[in-house]
Amino acid sequence: MYKNPLYIIVAVCVLLCTVVGCRKQQQIIPYVNVDLYINIDNPAYFHLTSIGGWDYINGGSKGLIVYRQLSDKFNVYDRHCTYNSENACGYASVDSTGIQIACDCDGSVYQLHDGTVIQGPATLPLHQYRTDFNGSILHIYN
Repeated sequence: MYKNPLYIIVAVCVLLCTVVGCRKQQQIIPYVNVDLYINIDNPAYFHLTSIGGWDYINGGSKGLIVYRQLSDKFNVYDRHCTYNSENACGYASVDSTGIQIACDCDGSVYQLHDGTVIQGPATLPLHQYRTDFNGSILHIYN
């Protein structure tokens, strides 16, 4: 069809801009292997014994927020903010309301319930890890 190398280069650039985006995009957080077991009956995790409780634990890229959504369901988010994630500043932290997570670096706010964005500039939710719970041991993993 077209044998002009310049045409091919331009076509590839247009395709990349369409797929990847020409503006600065939000990036996902760095991959960190997570495979943790927490005994919820341990007094150190007493905040997690009731529905709506949350706690910070070590792990992930910048630490983890563990939230007990239901008696048998936990959500675990990385504290690494999703807007301009390559920027090393700031952590996501549960705010004074106890129902939202705020990034001190960019002002983004997320729901504690599911990690979705309430207020930008972030458009991507917090990175969430998988969990299994057997009644006393919470397994957190990628």
